[in-house]
Amino acid sequence: MEKKAVSLACRMDSERAIKLTKRIFEYLVKKGEVVQLETRIAPKIFPHSGKDLSEMTEVNTKFIVSTGGDGTILRVASSLPQRNAPPILGVNIGSIGFLDESNERTVFNDLNRTLNNEYIIEKCTKITPYLVKNSEEIKLNNALNEILIVSSKSSKVLQISVKIDGVFLNRSYLDGVIISTSVGSTAYNLSAGGAIVKSPLEIMQITPLNSFARSGLKPIVLPITSEVEIQLLRPRLNAKIVIDGQRTFKKIQPKTVIKIRKANSHIKFIRLSKNLSENYFKRLRKKIIGTLRVPLDDSPEEEFNSSY
Repeated sequence: MEKKAVSLACRMDSERAIKLTKRIFEYLVKKGEVVQLETRIAPKIFPHSGKDLSEMTEVNTKFIVSTGGDGTILRVASSLPQRNAPPILGVNIGSIGFLDESNERTVFNDLNRTLNNEYIIEKCTKITPYLVKNSEEIKLNNALNEILIVSSKSSKVLQISVKIDGVFLNRSYLDGVIISTSVGSTAYNLSAGGAIVKSPLEIMQITPLNSFARSGLKPIVLPITSEVEIQLLRPRLNAKIVIDGQRTFKKIQPKTVIKIRKANSHIKFIRLSKNLSENYFKRLRKKIIGTLRVPLDDSPEEEFNSSY
């Protein structure tokens, strides 16, 4: 039986990422591993080991090392097969890298642990947008983080109607709307005022962008089994759909209906912890929330009581 490979992908516009990927390649080869490189990076390291991400599955790949940041992970996740994709070990060289498990300082120790099967898997479900035209549904790309629907003109607001499971919810003027997964709740959704939702809870969240006064649409969390339907109402104003910041569909015309549903696809992340809750909250505290250091004996000033 042919030995499974460890695959390497990285951020191509970062010399740090490329150099670290080369070191990881050399390290794994010395360990006796079969190593294959994503087609884009292969010419810079070992041209004859290139393989397209779309060809990497659990059948031929142990796991993928993604070196860069969250953007690199999203690119890799969108390019892998939507069924039976191998798990991803993210290595952060950027600023936050919330989805990443490793970094430049710990990567080689983390690789050893992964090769020794000292890890758990976090399984995250995707969502899918569909364009409805003449009762026909046109499927777009799956989203791991979010589906963003925004006005095609930055100075003009959309008018949309929102239905949940076929039931009318709201009509709003706004710059746009985000439909995110729990994975994407800490990304654009969080900046827009949405809630942090612990992954891998299977939800989708609707978060409006700059709702016009009294429009009324507020962030709402739904089961991932829900169907969200958004219709573009404003005449002569197109919209665009951006999926995970990776793929953009422009000139979505007025009256178009966009439906978002749970995808029949998921991504698996390698987590080097005892359990997923411990892993999630440690990453959340370290990379998103932070900790304010205050003295434990910090107490309010004693009140002065006067009597008359």
